[in-house]
Amino acid sequence: MQQMNKQIKKYTLAFSLFCSIACAIIFHSQMIQVFIAVWIGCLTGLVGYHKIVQMALNIPTDEAAGKKIGTQEYMKRYLMYGLVLVVCQLMELPILAVLVGLMCNKGAILLYALKEKEDFHE
Repeated sequence: MQQMNKQIKKYTLAFSLFCSIACAIIFHSQMIQVFIAVWIGCLTGLVGYHKIVQMALNIPTDEAAGKKIGTQEYMKRYLMYGLVLVVCQLMELPILAVLVGLMCNKGAILLYALKEKEDFHE
């Protein structure tokens, strides 16, 4: 599990570095804001991923309690995402760049899953 988390973090950081530089070059008139926004999204994605892992490791075996805790954690995570987006909007950072950073984490999870699938079938 720890190896998986390390790989996903590495992939997320690599994707975010590439995306933040690419976005900063493409949107050069807002270079600094775009760069910062992508990294805010990246860090938000990593925090959300960490919260998912912690919830999965600590979920109770009782079905009712597990559903309750799962729903609560889900709501907390989406509240966090919403607050980050609102704060970024108030700071006049590009929201799409924040979403690009969030998607870097999702892409890293997908890449890890695809690579593990290949390793598993060999």
